[in-house]
Amino acid sequence: MLGMLSFIKRNHQPLFYIAWCVVNLIQAGYTELFDDEAYYWVYAQFPDWGYFDHPPMIALLIKAGYAIFPNELGVRFFIVLLNTATIFITQQLLGKRDDYLFYAIAGSIAIVQIGGIIAVPDIPLLFFVALFFWFYQQFVTHMTIGRSVLLGLSIALMLYSKYHGILIVIATLASNPKLFARYQTYIVTLVALVAFAPHLYWQYTHGFPSVKYHLFERSTSYYDTRYTIEYLVGQLALAGPLMGWLLLKAAFDHKPVQELERALKYSLIGFYSFFLLSSFRGRVEANWTVPAFIALIVLSHQYLSRQASWRSWLYKSIPISLIFILLVRVYMLPVIPRAKWFPKDEFHENKTWVSAVQNRAQGLPVVFIGSYQKASKYWFYSQTSSLSMNDIEYRRNNYNFWPLEDSLLGKKVMVVGIYDSVTQIDPIKELGNKASHVYAPYYSFSRINIRYEGKPLLKNKQFTINGTIETPVGYLPFLQQAPFDTASIQLAFENEQEKILAFPTGLTVRQIKEACQPFHLQVPVHLPPGRYTFRFAISTCIPKSRSMNSAGSSLLVEE
Repeated sequence: MLGMLSFIKRNHQPLFYIAWCVVNLIQAGYTELFDDEAYYWVYAQFPDWGYFDHPPMIALLIKAGYAIFPNELGVRFFIVLLNTATIFITQQLLGKRDDYLFYAIAGSIAIVQIGGIIAVPDIPLLFFVALFFWFYQQFVTHMTIGRSVLLGLSIALMLYSKYHGILIVIATLASNPKLFARYQTYIVTLVALVAFAPHLYWQYTHGFPSVKYHLFERSTSYYDTRYTIEYLVGQLALAGPLMGWLLLKAAFDHKPVQELERALKYSLIGFYSFFLLSSFRGRVEANWTVPAFIALIVLSHQYLSRQASWRSWLYKSIPISLIFILLVRVYMLPVIPRAKWFPKDEFHENKTWVSAVQNRAQGLPVVFIGSYQKASKYWFYSQTSSLSMNDIEYRRNNYNFWPLEDSLLGKKVMVVGIYDSVTQIDPIKELGNKASHVYAPYYSFSRINIRYEGKPLLKNKQFTINGTIETPVGYLPFLQQAPFDTASIQLAFENEQEKILAFPTGLTVRQIKEACQPFHLQVPVHLPPGRYTFRFAISTCIPKSRSMNSAGSSLLVEE
């Protein structure tokens, strides 16, 4: 027994990382996919320099892992490895190091442990943030060309993971203005821009969809106090669940003593402040602040290493935190029945509903109305491609770009969605309020992209707008054939109560003759006063369902 304890004491660091990695690999292999993980797995079926929602890093990691293990473990394999490497690199950033305190901090943050198996862009972003600070620590010590190149590459890799990485760069520059006077800083910038150029070119050729979506389409046009309250509560939960308040206080109270710590402090304050302000524009997802966790861990460690009483609280809470995390881990396994009170359980019974839909489809292609999550999970667990037809009540995503709809035009397909009492012929009990219906021939034109130019004008109830209709070349022959040619192009206006008012533009798809066709429209529009988001939509073979065919833009209708 004494020999075992002595062995553990001598080898505590490798044992900690081996245990961390092995536990997460087991969890990754035996937990069904979350919704977004399945969506990113579909990313990996279409390798590209960019996607509607995110840069391509997550797709690359999933594709590489799935080539080794064609199952859930493959989707998450490199995610688990990066998560473990992130913790290791973060430990190297500590000035005064207390290994057991570091283990306690890492072990008390549930999202760092359990979140480390989830194949989402936040995990590679967190790894490259840690790598960035590691290279930055060396860069400010001795600014060589080689270190400039490594720092520039780490910036590009952060941005290839998630756009939030730019906040880390801005905060670091703000923490050390003297960097602007050093030529090596501009080498870093040049390397980052050159390395990130392929993605920027992808954005340019696709009309900057990610920029429009994240900066304009995601935010609401009104403020709800719940957004800010949810944000604040969410940050405490993410940093904990039990001792998040202590880690946050310790990190914010720590006074930086060198350039790395100053950059970390600026990043911590910058991230939390930026997204706090963002909550006044719309809902903020709690995980958007995850890149601040490197600063949270390092700074709270440096502060707690000098505060014996605070350290004692943290150590006493560890057993409770680990028991809580263990219970969550066990619940995530498919052998545990789904808790009916759990509001949104994405990792249970996926195979059950996929099997039910597959049996009902009887070999027909399956289209889901407004659910990229369901379409992606159906594809993963059935190994049969499916389509999310993004209707006007949903949002655009990468299903508007992938060539999936093309092969379904004119075919017999089964459509799954929320149907009203008239058309709800075949409810699917495994999917709650969803039902299925067979359409032949099927048609929707969600891959037609309508770009508008300038600011539309609403005057005397006349809506004037100019732009271009971009149509895949393979669609053009269909647009001239019955019944496809009856699909009408409409303007849809959504008010603050999420009610949609649609107006015909007078155009049908039959009038689209070219792959890139300009238009000038004057549409009679009768709208009550208020603030709206307008988009273009095109009718489909599904009654009352219209595809979403443009980015959204705000419109204020005055009395």
